Amino acid sequence: MTDRFAVAALCALGMAVSPAQAQEAPQQQPPPPQEAGDAPDTPDDPQPSAEDVPQRVVRFEPIVVTARKWEELLRDVPGNVDVLSESFLEDSGVRTMRDASFFVPNLFINEFSSRRLTFPTMRGVGSGIGDPAVTTYIDGVPQLTINSTNLPLIDVERIEFLRGPQGTLYGRNSIGGVINILTKRPGNEPEFRLGGTWGNYDLQEYEFSANVPLIEDELFASFSGLFSQRDGYTKNIATGNDVDFRESFFGRGQILWTPSEQSEFRLSIFGETSDDGGFVLSELNGLRRMPHRINQDFEGRADRDLFGAALTWNYYGESVDFVSISAFEDWEIHETSDFDFSIIDGIRRRTEESQNYFSQEFRLSSAEGSELALGEEMQVRWLAGLSFFVADSDRLAANNFRPGGAGILFPPAQVGLDTQFGNFDDFGVAGFGQATLQFNPKFDLTAGLRYDYEHKEATVNHTFQTGGFTVLSTTTSLDRDFDQVVPMFGATYDFADNVTAYGSAAMGFKAGGFNLNAPMGRLAFDQETSWTYEGGLKTTFLDERLAINASAFYIDWDDLQLSLFDAMAGGYIANAASATSKGFELELNVKPAEGWDLFAGLGYTDAEFENFIDPYGTDVSGRKLAFVPDRTWNVGAQYTGTINSTTQWYARGEYVGVGTYYYDAGNRANESFELANFRLGVRSGNVSVEGWIRNAFDQDYVLVAFQPSPVDPSVFVGESGAPQTFGVTVNITF
Repeated sequence: MTDRFAVAALCALGMAVSPAQAQEAPQQQPPPPQEAGDAPDTPDDPQPSAEDVPQRVVRFEPIVVTARKWEELLRDVPGNVDVLSESFLEDSGVRTMRDASFFVPNLFINEFSSRRLTFPTMRGVGSGIGDPAVTTYIDGVPQLTINSTNLPLIDVERIEFLRGPQGTLYGRNSIGGVINILTKRPGNEPEFRLGGTWGNYDLQEYEFSANVPLIEDELFASFSGLFSQRDGYTKNIATGNDVDFRESFFGRGQILWTPSEQSEFRLSIFGETSDDGGFVLSELNGLRRMPHRINQDFEGRADRDLFGAALTWNYYGESVDFVSISAFEDWEIHETSDFDFSIIDGIRRRTEESQNYFSQEFRLSSAEGSELALGEEMQVRWLAGLSFFVADSDRLAANNFRPGGAGILFPPAQVGLDTQFGNFDDFGVAGFGQATLQFNPKFDLTAGLRYDYEHKEATVNHTFQTGGFTVLSTTTSLDRDFDQVVPMFGATYDFADNVTAYGSAAMGFKAGGFNLNAPMGRLAFDQETSWTYEGGLKTTFLDERLAINASAFYIDWDDLQLSLFDAMAGGYIANAASATSKGFELELNVKPAEGWDLFAGLGYTDAEFENFIDPYGTDVSGRKLAFVPDRTWNVGAQYTGTINSTTQWYARGEYVGVGTYYYDAGNRANESFELANFRLGVRSGNVSVEGWIRNAFDQDYVLVAFQPSPVDPSVFVGESGAPQTFGVTVNITF
C-alpha cells in the first residue's frame, strides 16, 4: 500500500467506521423494532427536535453465546470467541464468510472463483480439499465438507468464531476451530422485508424475508430468499468473454412450534442453486502484470445445488434439559475447466461430486439455575451427549488429454480420456461430556472428554480410453477405522468485575481418509492430531465504554493433512510429519462519545514445519505453512448522527489487512494485501438507503495460487482477488 493510500484511509477513518465485533454493543442506528436496552422509550411529543432526542447509553452490553452448547456470558468462556451480530453484519454489508473473516484476527479464508472451494484457516490450522479443519455449524448442524459451508449470510442472528480445538463438544474436523452460524428464530411479531442491491459489474441482488406468527405464542413461521447475479471480474483475452460470472438463488424456511413452556420444535429447510462461470486460473507472473485477464481456449462452468433440513427439539426440565438435533443434507457439484490454463487445447477437466448424509445429536445438560451443588459455594454445570452420522459420497474426475497438447504438454500416446470415479462411505459415532466446577463466584474449572470412532470405506475405479478403446481399467478397495480420545481443560478467574483471565489446554483430532486420485501410493492418508495451549484476558474499562481482549496460543500437531497438487492427478491430500504454530490476538473496541463506535484487531501467527519433504523433494523444515498470514488486522469506525426523531444518517469505514503468506510449502511465492471499504447511508422509518464501495483503492492481489508443474516448482497459476466494487442498497421493512 502506498503512503498516499494509507493517509487517505486514515483520514477517512476519522469520519467513519463500524461497531465492535468482539464486544458487540447496541448499534447507533434506528433498528426497525428497538431491541431491549438499545434506547429509552420515545417521548410523548411525536415531533421532538433533534436536541430532544434521548441519548443512547454509551456502553457495551453483555454478550450471550452458545459456544459451549449452553447459554452463558462470553466472558465466562475459557477461550477466545469473536461474535458478529446481525446488526454488525448489516452495517458492514457482509454477505459471505470471507467478508466476515476480515474482522476476526488470525482467521484467513481463501477461495477460488467456484464458491464451493472456500478454505478457512484459523491460527495456522486449516485444510484445502477434503474434510475441513475449521468446521462450520449452522443451527447446530455440522457441514461435513467444504462444499456446503459458503452459503449466503441472510437472516443470521449472529456468528460465533471459536478459536482452537473444539473436539470435545463439536468432534471431528474442528481441530482449528468452529464457525457457529445461528439463524434468526421465527417469533410473535409479524414482519416483512424487501431489499435490493445494484452495483457495477451489473450486480443485482433481490432479497426478501418474512416472519409470520400463525398461532399467538405457539406457532410461528419465517421465510427468506436471495437472488443474486453479476458479470465476471475476469476477461478471457482469447474470446473477449467475462468468465467468472455468478448467478444463484438461496432460500430458507422455518417453523417454530412451542406446545408448552417446557418444549419447542424447530424445523428448518434451506436450499441453493448456483450457476457460475469457470475457474479463472492463469500463470502468476502474467496475472500480476495483467490482473483479471486469462488466455484460455476453453471456458468451463461451476454449478452447485444443495438441500438441507433439520429438526431440533428442546425440552426444558426442572433440573435437566434435553436437546435432539436431526439433520439431512444433500449436495452436488458439476465443474469443467481448462486444465492446462493456457490457449493450448491440451487438457480439459470435468469434476462431479455429490454427497448425502444424515446426522443426529442427543444432549442432556443441567438446567439453568439447577446446577449440582457441592457445598455452600461450589456447584457443577454439566453436559453429556451422543452423536453419529452416516454419509455417502460419489466423486468423479476426468482429464481429457486432447490432440492439441500432444508433443507439447504430454506424449502423443497419452491422448485420451483418463477417468477416476469413487464411492466413499463414512460412518462416525461419538460420546462426549463436559462439566464446569464453580468454586466461588470468581473461579471456574472446566474439563471435557470425547471419544470419536469413524469407519471409512472407498471403492476407486480408474480407466483410460483412447481411440475408442479402454486400455486401462483398475479397481481399488479401501477400508480403515479411525478413533481418538479427545480431552480438554480450561479455567477462568475474575480478578475484578471487569477483568477475567482464562487458560486452556485442548486436543484436536481429524480423521484420515482416502483420495480419489493421487500419485502412486498416496490414495490413503492418516489422521491428524494436535494440542493447543492458550491463555488470555477479557477486560472492560471506562464505565464499560472501552473493551480490550488479548490472547496467546501455542499449537503442536502431528501428521497434519496438506492439500497438494499433481499435474496429472490434480488436488490430493498427504500427511506432513509435524508442525507448530504460535501467536496472539489483540482486540480493542471503544465508544468514545455518543454516536461513535471504533474497533481495531490484530492477529499474529508463526506457523512452520518441523519436519516435511515437499513433493519436489525439498526439505521444508523450518519454513512457513502455506496460506497462513503472519498477521491479520482490521481498524474501523462508524458514526451515526440524528436528523430528526425518525431519521438518522451514518458513515462507516474500515481498513483490513492480510500480511505475508505463502502459496506453497517451499515458500517460493507469496502475497499480502490491504483493502478499504466505505458506506454512507440514511435510515428513516421503515426505509434505508445506502451507498457503498469495497476495495475502494482497487488493489490488485492474487488471493490463491498453486504449482501445476510436476518438474518446475517455480511455476504458479492463480486467480485475482475481487476488484473495486460499488453500488447502492435499499431496504424496506413492513
